[in-house]
Amino acid sequence: MTQSLADHTTPFVRDEWYVAALSSEIDRRLQDRKILGIGVLLYRCEDGTAVALHNRCPHRSFPLSSGKLVGDTVTCGYHGLAFGSDGRCIAVPSQSTVPKGLGTPAYPLVERALFLWIWMGDPAHADPATIPDHHWLSDPDHAGFTGYIHCRSNYIRLHENVLDLTHFPYLHGDAVGDVTFSQLPFRTERKGHQVVVTRKDEGRVINGANALIIGNEGHRCNRLSESWFTSPAFHIAHTMIEDLDGGVNGRAEFHNKIIHCFTPETQHSCHYFYAQARDVAIDRPDVTDAIARVAYKAFMEDEEALELVERTWTDEDLADYRELSVRGDLPGLHMRHIIFERAMIEKAASLPSRQAEKQPA
Repeated sequence: MTQSLADHTTPFVRDEWYVAALSSEIDRRLQDRKILGIGVLLYRCEDGTAVALHNRCPHRSFPLSSGKLVGDTVTCGYHGLAFGSDGRCIAVPSQSTVPKGLGTPAYPLVERALFLWIWMGDPAHADPATIPDHHWLSDPDHAGFTGYIHCRSNYIRLHENVLDLTHFPYLHGDAVGDVTFSQLPFRTERKGHQVVVTRKDEGRVINGANALIIGNEGHRCNRLSESWFTSPAFHIAHTMIEDLDGGVNGRAEFHNKIIHCFTPETQHSCHYFYAQARDVAIDRPDVTDAIARVAYKAFMEDEEALELVERTWTDEDLADYRELSVRGDLPGLHMRHIIFERAMIEKAASLPSRQAEKQPA
C-alpha cells in the first residue's frame, strides 16, 4: 500500500467514542485518567450518574481529583472553587459572585454494557447511536469477564497486534493458536472505515483454549474466525465453532466474542479495556476464571512485546526509518491508513477555526 499510514506521530482522532473506564471502576471517589493526552476527572453523582470533567481547575490549574466531592459538587483543593457535575463553577469562596463563563469542560459520557464511553471531540458530533454494539456483554444468555491493562505502547500498535494472528504461536504458544492456525489463508476486506479479517479452519482437532471453553477437547471442528476493526477505539473478534464429533450436551455450534478497546493515554501509552462473552458453559464460573487467566496471560505477553517495540522507537526514532511489511500485515495496513485518513480529515476541518482565532480583532 502506498498511502500514508498512521503511527505514533499521527494526531489522535478526537471525534470518536472511547472507553473511559469499566463501569465497575467508577464510584463516589474522584478519579483521574489521562485520555488522548488530557486529564479527565471521573466520578458518580449521588443518583449513580457517571460524570467526566476536565481534571483542571480553570483558576490555577490545580487537579480537581485532589479536591473533595460533597453531594454532586466538586470543590477544588487549592482555593475552594466549587463546580457542578456539568462543569460550571457555582461558588468562589473569596468573592460573592461567580465570573460569567467560569467552568471546566464536561465531556459527553455514556454508560453501556459494562463500559463508560467518552467523547473527547466536538460535543455537537457526539451521537450515542454510533457507539459500537456490544449488548451481549450484559446478555443473560452469555457469560464472560472484563479486564484492564495499562500499556506502555502506542494504541495503533495494539490494533495492529490484534488484527495479526500470525504472532500467536511465537508469542503465546499452542494454548492460543498453533503454527498451522497462524498459517491459514485469510480474507481481508475494507468496508468504509472498518476492516474485517476472516479465517476458516476446517476439520481439525480443537485447540486448548477453545476446548477449555466448550469442553470438547479432541473433537474435530470447523472454526470460523472474524476480526473487526470498527473504530480507533474498538476491535471485536468473533469465533464460531461447529463440532463435527457430536458436540456437547446436545449442541454442536458455539460462539465466543472478545472485545478489545484501546484508549490512547499519550502517544506512547494506552488504556487497554477488554471483555469476553460466550454462549457456552455460562453457569461455570470456574471456566470463566480459567479463560480469564489464559486471556490475561496472552494480553500481558502482547503488552510486554509492544513495550519493547515502543522502546525501540523512543530510543531510536530515526526520521527516515521505514519498517518492512509482509502479507500478514495487510489488515493492519488498512487500519493504519483509515486512522491516518480520519486524523487528517479532522485536522483539515479544524484549520479554518484556528486561522480565524489568529486574525487580529
